[in-house]
Amino acid sequence: MLPFRASACVSLIVASLLAGVRAIVAWPPVLPVHKTYTFAHLAQSKRDTPARMFVMGIGGDTLYRIECHNNNYDNTYDMTYSGDFQCGLWAWARGEITTGDLFADSSKDQQTSDWLVNRGRMLALQLSDQCSTYPEYGLVRHFRTRGMLVTLQFGDLRWSASSSGRQLDEFTVDISVAPDPSAVTATSETIPEKMPPRGCGW
Repeated sequence: MLPFRASACVSLIVASLLAGVRAIVAWPPVLPVHKTYTFAHLAQSKRDTPARMFVMGIGGDTLYRIECHNNNYDNTYDMTYSGDFQCGLWAWARGEITTGDLFADSSKDQQTSDWLVNRGRMLALQLSDQCSTYPEYGLVRHFRTRGMLVTLQFGDLRWSASSSGRQLDEFTVDISVAPDPSAVTATSETIPEKMPPRGCGW
């Protein structure tokens, strides 16, 4: 049996560690939000695909911002947008973003690149044929972080023919945020699903 002082020290260390864990996982609770955006006539003109929504806390504060564009958007304040559609998630305070892109997981590739293996970025090829069915890399993508589950779901696809093959001319994206207290990581969790082959644009 440990002497009283040693036992007290052990208890203090354990209590400190538990307090640290609680501090890490105690993200402010969020309110659910859902929006649908439709983009059309994309093949005929070089147009941006802008979308923006805010995630509120239960106390009424704005906690996060989700913003989406494509490679025709030239403002690189928050990230260099690329592909046919790309969304980022940032913590938000006092009218400014306060973190990097939270759709990136903790891997070096995703932390150092706005586009490399970033599932917040969509290429038309990833929504086509068998590529669209790969879990978490196709039509439906989930991101768990900071007490919430964010879902991007693409649909209502329309394609047009061109000299270079099919082009994505129209699509909708549903963006939803739901509270998820079990999501405790500071940036998106690393997913277990295997990446699709390179022929799917990854």
